[in-house]
Amino acid sequence: MFMIMKTTKYILPALALLMVSCDNFFDEKQLGNTGYQPSDVRTDMTYTLTVDDMGQITKKGTVYEQRALSLCTETDSTAYQAWLDIATLKAFNENADADIYVPAFIANTFPYLDKGTICKVHYPYYKGKTTRVAPFMSAVGYSLTDDDYKAVWGGRGADYLTATSEPDIPAFLAQKFKTVTEGQILVLTYKTLNTDPDTIYPPLPYECTVAELLEAQETVEHQLTGVVGTVKSTISGRFYLVDGADSVYVYGLSDENGDKVWKAKGIQHGDQITVRGKYSNESGEPLFTDAVYVSHTPAGKAVRQRMTAKEPLAQDTVYKSVIYQLTQGAWTLYTNDQVSAYFALPKTVYDALGSTSVANPQETIGKYLRINYPYAAEKDIYLVAYNGSKGMTADEFTYDGTDFVMNTGYTTEEMNFVRSDKWVADISTYYTTPFVNNGQADFTIQHVNLDGLSYVWRYQASYGMTASAYVSGTNHPVEDWLVSPSIRLKKSVNPKMHFDHAVRYGNQAYNKEWLKVMVTNNYTGDVTTTEWEHLQFPDSIPDGSNWTFMSTGDFDLSQYNNQSIVIAFQYNTTTGELTSAPTWEIQNLLVYEPEAETTEE
Repeated sequence: MFMIMKTTKYILPALALLMVSCDNFFDEKQLGNTGYQPSDVRTDMTYTLTVDDMGQITKKGTVYEQRALSLCTETDSTAYQAWLDIATLKAFNENADADIYVPAFIANTFPYLDKGTICKVHYPYYKGKTTRVAPFMSAVGYSLTDDDYKAVWGGRGADYLTATSEPDIPAFLAQKFKTVTEGQILVLTYKTLNTDPDTIYPPLPYECTVAELLEAQETVEHQLTGVVGTVKSTISGRFYLVDGADSVYVYGLSDENGDKVWKAKGIQHGDQITVRGKYSNESGEPLFTDAVYVSHTPAGKAVRQRMTAKEPLAQDTVYKSVIYQLTQGAWTLYTNDQVSAYFALPKTVYDALGSTSVANPQETIGKYLRINYPYAAEKDIYLVAYNGSKGMTADEFTYDGTDFVMNTGYTTEEMNFVRSDKWVADISTYYTTPFVNNGQADFTIQHVNLDGLSYVWRYQASYGMTASAYVSGTNHPVEDWLVSPSIRLKKSVNPKMHFDHAVRYGNQAYNKEWLKVMVTNNYTGDVTTTEWEHLQFPDSIPDGSNWTFMSTGDFDLSQYNNQSIVIAFQYNTTTGELTSAPTWEIQNLLVYEPEAETTEE
């Protein structure tokens, strides 16, 4: 939307000029008439780019596309791709910022504005997710299949994992995903059985068919049921156990004590028999060795009953989602000590949604965090991997003291543009406000302790922003903050800041610590929970004896190069002995880059 501050007086004259002498007006400008005099100069104009405006800037076949192409080389099309990304992101980005494209937009939108016009433009900017989230942008989600469970177990056939088998997952992943690149993140989902490993299902011996035994070729104990086929020895109990079209040679049969059982049990050819033993192929053919008699049924009466535990298994299993990362060529559990907690969203959440993906992470994950982390501390950060509409991804959530807020990577930025011979992006000025006759600007006031006062910081047209805790003859112990909007030090090299200020009623002995300039690159929205850096005044602070304004000199902000910062003025008379409550007045704030380049259109 288009907003003009304090410029109403220009609107009607401008419209009248266009209606009465439109042809002459544009002819003079376009023909370069040297007698032309500026008639529409605005110095306090603001404009907010809309979604439709961003759409105009990304139209193909326009001056904007030409601008993007002009920034490319034969080997580097980064600028053009970044321009295309504006349409997707609906925001400017690092390689396609407002200083590149907005000058042309203003020139096309407001062709009647004259030299000397200053326009402050607010626009959406995508700064991207944090470096912690970046690896998850290419993350993969995978759920174990029945064959995968068998592979992890070594072919034993269980359709779940336990604490016994989970250590074997990395080896399985190494075989399953052989071509992935270093750093790849995988969110693995699988069923687990939360019982002691000694009682895992199926319990030893593993009941299986002869075909399953021959395929697995495992040397652990199995249990087989089949028909007594060809008998080789009735003394030692050597025979072929037949199961449908498959058979295996049972190399001797005994009871639990190792005693012969064939004649004692009256086993005959054609009987159905159940035995326990181990697979072996040491002789060159499959054998069933160390066989122990379980039971048998005479021929004609056999009723085969295979064990199943599917119902108990379903009741006892739970799903786990675990984050793995390929690190130095090996799959390891993902770790991150920079956040308070990190995890993959569990399957139960998707089941509750009735979906395989999360469409609204702020709402869904925010609710999950509120339920499961009721004792979160302010500024705690939670990294959550989840399956979104375009696949596996992750987002960070910060607890602000009230709720869990997702970091979207989007901010609202502002930049000044000046009309000279062409429109110029004033990237040398990161932020400026005179305060005097210009209101509180975009600053906010946060009260920490007013000691019963209605205000401490306030705007006064003739003096700028002023603070005082002296009321009705009383010096009050207070803490009150004047806080700037977010200021992005775009393309900064050696950013500076200065302002003019005056201090009165300090009695020449006031505590200089009562008046502080603070800065942060991680503003929480609450001055009491933000980690601030106290900036020392470059030059001497006023002695408090008069109303004379003096410059602070330049504060050095270079440690915040290319970062977004918040500046605050703290008035705090709660420190030390309160001998006075001085009045502090601030004007002409400027955050700038000395001798920075400008971008023209």
